[in-house]
Formats: sequence, C-alpha cells, structure tokens
Amino acid sequence: MIHPFQILKTEGELNDVVRTAFIDAYGKRGMEAFDAVKEKRVKKYRDYYVVVGNTGEYYVEGSFCSCEARLYGKECWHTLAVKIADETGMYESYNLWYYKNGVDEDEPEYE
Repeated sequence: MIHPFQILKTEGELNDVVRTAFIDAYGKRGMEAFDAVKEKRVKKYRDYYVVVGNTGEYYVEGSFCSCEARLYGKECWHTLAVKIADETGMYESYNLWYYKNGVDEDEPEYE
C-alpha cells in the first residue's frame, strides 16, 4: 500500500483519490482530517495550529492535541488534519498568539 502522503504529493491537490487514500489508511479519522482541511477548518497561529472540530476548537502542537481523545490514549483526527494542512499549505494563517477565549487585544504585540 502506498502511503497517503505520497499519494498527496503525487496528486498535488486534495481530490477524491487522495481522500480515498486517507480513508483507506486511517478510516474515519482520515475522512474527518481530509474534510477539515478541504473545508478550511485548520488555522495556524504563532504558537499553535487550531482545528475547528465538531464540538469546538482544538489546539495542536506536534503530536499533542487538546481534545479528549488524548485522555484515552487514542489518536485524534485533529493532528492528522494539521499534518495534511502543513503538507499542502491549506490553512488560514494568523500572525497572532492563540487564546482559547479570544485575542487579548491589550497585549502590546497586537497593537
């Protein structure tokens, strides 16, 4: 089986072939991650990536995600979405620090 990231490189875009490759390799997690990137639900801040999930926003740094799946030792689709977004450059970029409850506009770096 060819790794889905290799297929992504070969195809050069998010299309049905790539989506199928991620679903074959990762199941539902691959589908959710692919769809999140395609729907532009991955954001890159100065300090974290943020993925808009089904029930909220989750920050991702490396292999760490703030979602509840990590509490049960499961891999979540948010980290996979970040890997896909990083590979394709398909994310919204913000030159801001991420704050869970919004931007602290009183901080000097936002002036």
